[in-house]
Parts: sequence; structure tokens; C-alpha cells
Amino acid sequence: MPDQKTTIFYEAHSQTLFERYESVDSKIADYFDVSYPKGSEILDVGAGSGRDLNTLLNKGYQAYGAEPSEGLRNKAINKNPFLADRLFSGSLPNIPAQKTYDGVLCSAVLMHLPKTELFDSLVNLRALLKPNGRLLLSIPMERPGLNSDRRDSDGRLFEELHPEYLILLCARLGLELVSSFENDDSLSRADHSWTTLLFQKNAGTGRTLDRIESVLRNDKKSATYKLALLRAFCDLSERDDKAVVWRPDNTVSVPLQSIAETWLIYYWPLLDVPSIVPQNNAEASGGRAIAFRSELSELIHLCYQYFQAETATFSLFYLDWKKGSLPEKIRKYLNKVLKKIADTIKIGPVKYADNGTMFSFDRQTASVLVDAELWREFCLTGYWVKDSLLLRWSELTEQFSRKLSLPITSGEVLNLLLTQPKIDREQSLARKIYLSNPKQRLKCVWSQRVLDNKTLDVDHALPYSLLRNNDLWNLLPTHKKVNNNKRAKVPSSEQLNLSKSLIIENWQLLRAAEQNIFDFEAQRSLGSLHQHSWENDLFRHLKEKSNHAIYARYAEPWDFQSYHVD
Repeated sequence: MPDQKTTIFYEAHSQTLFERYESVDSKIADYFDVSYPKGSEILDVGAGSGRDLNTLLNKGYQAYGAEPSEGLRNKAINKNPFLADRLFSGSLPNIPAQKTYDGVLCSAVLMHLPKTELFDSLVNLRALLKPNGRLLLSIPMERPGLNSDRRDSDGRLFEELHPEYLILLCARLGLELVSSFENDDSLSRADHSWTTLLFQKNAGTGRTLDRIESVLRNDKKSATYKLALLRAFCDLSERDDKAVVWRPDNTVSVPLQSIAETWLIYYWPLLDVPSIVPQNNAEASGGRAIAFRSELSELIHLCYQYFQAETATFSLFYLDWKKGSLPEKIRKYLNKVLKKIADTIKIGPVKYADNGTMFSFDRQTASVLVDAELWREFCLTGYWVKDSLLLRWSELTEQFSRKLSLPITSGEVLNLLLTQPKIDREQSLARKIYLSNPKQRLKCVWSQRVLDNKTLDVDHALPYSLLRNNDLWNLLPTHKKVNNNKRAKVPSSEQLNLSKSLIIENWQLLRAAEQNIFDFEAQRSLGSLHQHSWENDLFRHLKEKSNHAIYARYAEPWDFQSYHVD
């Protein structure tokens, strides 16, 4: 729902605001003709005084408006009675979408919504558009005079909206950027400027990945480091996108520690083999090894000694790492390995990719800086760019190994690159927690059926085959028949909303039993874990990932009622 203090202000000052808006020309009106086909149906969301709505009608559009302020609506209709059948009450993110439009206008609205409502509001705007419909929206570039809660002297909320981040969110919903404009304030206020963005629904899936391709094709191929760095960006942008910081200089800050942790998972299987699998051009002939081979090999050796499990050491180590239960000796050595990997990333691929122009390291935040447009590409196309990276990595390793007496094939390397800690261990842990809860009857989160040991399945809410997410928060109790029907489908927003209370109840149960693992994974996904709001923060994250999978990756949506099983 809209911010309450902001809504109260607009209602209480509707007369003053009406007169102010009607006294000046609309800057965004300059873009109507280039944004919408003549005669098309347009919905103005946040129509205010009806100024833009009236302009659209005068230009020959079939225009309608939604405005939450009763005072502004009444004054607009009093001035222009013909708006009575065109202007209705409505506010994001809950404008009914029974009717869809050729275009939607949303000017100077999104910044007044709490951040928690932004994604759902974009979903609502998308639902109001016909296929290939266009969304024209404006947001403030600068807003001086705000307090620490981002409110002005009148109490109105002005959330910070980075244009590049908004473009990413829209692209995840199949809203492709068509054009962007920058313009001055229509009220001629100093230090106020606006960004106007034009999107088209499902305008296409093509991306310009020339720069990534250039690095893969043209950069020197003496080691696998650059492939590992690009793969890490693909994984982190898909799994942990909330952990990055969007900066005012149009870069994205990615924590170096997170990159180092992904590298450890990538390289462990490549080193945990009887014969060398060379990761640079010199290793196969006995030359200088990759920078962290010695340290990571020793960590693997220590883990074999500790866990005494020949085939499950990797999985046991990873689970205990997340639990925070590694013995002190291994924990200290793990930190040593991660530091060595981090140093390698800084002085290697970050420094030299694309002749040093592609990335940079920020010492103050211990982060790698990535151009925001490039990061969007990782977010939107990383799931298939990664496949290309894996193939190139395996082929490069095969090339390195030709100096060996028994060269390794690219197929063998690919198997090692795809090796991950086994998912069944965390699933088994979740199952044990669900069945051991004595306080309440266990229910299927989708159907609300009562579960027991025979009927319980642990479901990846976001399918593992699609997103490779085995975090505890993604492992929910379901009835076997229901889960068999859902399979690799993605729960719709409607289904998630219906199941919200049960989902959160089970998260609370999991966290109470295994807080270290749960917090490790949730914080990695969210960037930070706020004790007073983590449930709602994580639920919004789940919904965002669900919508991204449905709208951007064309996964099949699922809800229990539509796919009812007995």
C-alpha cells in the first residue's frame, strides 16, 4: 500500500497541490507522441490533478486515470466533468488488472512507495499492459532536503531509486528498456531533475554481450581465472543479487569475499583428484601452479582427515561451514585460503580483464566494481552465459593438459566443474526438522494438507533444476502428490501470497533449529538480515525470484487450485 504519511499529506493539501500542478506544463507530456501509438488506450497511474490525463485525451488517446487521493480526483472532475467516467480510485500495487491497456503512464509516483512495495508495484504495472504495451515512467534524479528517513519537510516519502536498478527490475519482468531521457523540473525548482524511462512489455530477449564475448575471445588465455570471475558474477547476480550495492557512479559493488567463496567451491573439485587437472599453462609441465593450489590442497587434506568420509568430504565441509561448526584448525585454514583466493582475484582478473578497463577494486568497501549496465547483463543472461563459460573452461583445461602423459578430456573437466556439494544432505536436514516439531501439526505449504512421515516431501519452492538453490529457506514441506504435480514449475505470486503464513511458519521452525545455516544462507541472499523484518524481506525475495523465473526465463507458473490433485 502507499506510504501512509505521504497519502495523508496529498489528501490534506489537495487544493494547493491541484492548483500547483495545473499552473505548469507537464515535462513528461513531451514524450507521449514518441511513446504511444495514436489513438491507443492509456492508463495514467497516479493521475493527480488530471493534467496529463487531459493532455492525452486532447492528443486523441483513449485515456483513463487511477488516483488514490479523493480530493484530487474530485477537483479534477469538477474542472473537467468529462473525466467522471475515466478517473477512478486506485493505487499501486493493487490496481485491478481486469482491463489491460496499450500504454501505462506512471509519472512521479514510484518514489513515494516504500521500497518493500516497489517490485510488486512493477508487477502490477506489467499486468496492466497488453502484450507489447508500453510503460512510461519518471523518477527524480535528485531530491535535496530529505531527512535520514528520506522524507521532506512535509513528511512525504522520497525513496532513492537508481535508474539502472529500476531498469534491471523491469527487465526481470520482461519489460525491455526502449528509451531514457533526462529533464528539468516542471515546477522550475532548483536542484531538482528527473529521469524518464520508456519500457515495452516483452519487446524481445536479445542482449548486447559483446564486451563479455570480447574478453572470452581476445584476452590472453594463460589461466582459468577470468573464466572463474565471470562465472562468479553469473552465479552471484542470480543467487545473491541483494548483496551488491548500486552506486551513484553507475557501478555495482560486489563483495570480494563473496567472489572468493564461490571460487573455493569451483576449484575444490578440480584439486580434489588423484592426478593434476592444470588450471594454467605452466602446471602441466611442472611450472608455477595457480596461486592458491597449495593452500586449497592442504585445506582439502585437513578435511579428509577430520571427516573420515571418502566420498562425502566436500558436502560435509560445506554444510559445517554454513553451520559455523568447523573445528578451529580448519576454520583458520579456511580463512587463509579465502584470503589467498581474494588476493589472486584482485591482482589477476580484476586488474587485467579487457586490459584493465572492465573491472576495478575498491579498497574502502573491499569490493569489485562492475559497470551497472554490464551487471544487468549478468543478472538477465547469466544463466546461459554461464553454460558458455563452463564449456570454454573445460576446453581450456583440456588444452593445458596436452603436455601431460595422460591428457584429460573436456568432458571429464566439465563433470568436475559441475560438481557441487550434494543437495540431499540439506534436504535430509530440513526433513528431520519438519518431522521433529512437536508443537504443531505439519502441513503442506501449498495445499494445507496434514503431513506425516509417509506423505512428506521436501520441495524446492524455486525449482533446483532452474536456479540451483538448495538453501534451507527454499526447502518447504509439501504433500508428495502435490509436489509430484508441481515438479519444475514455479509458484505464482498468487500462490505464494496464499501460502505466506505457512511458509513463514516453516522458516521460523528451520531457523530455530539451525540458525547458523539459515542466517548464513538468508544473509547471503538478502545482503543483510534484519531481525525485526527478515521474514517479510525473505518472502519478498522469494516472490521476486519467482516472478523473474516466470517473466524473464519463461518458467511455467503453478498454483494448487489450477493444478488440483486428489
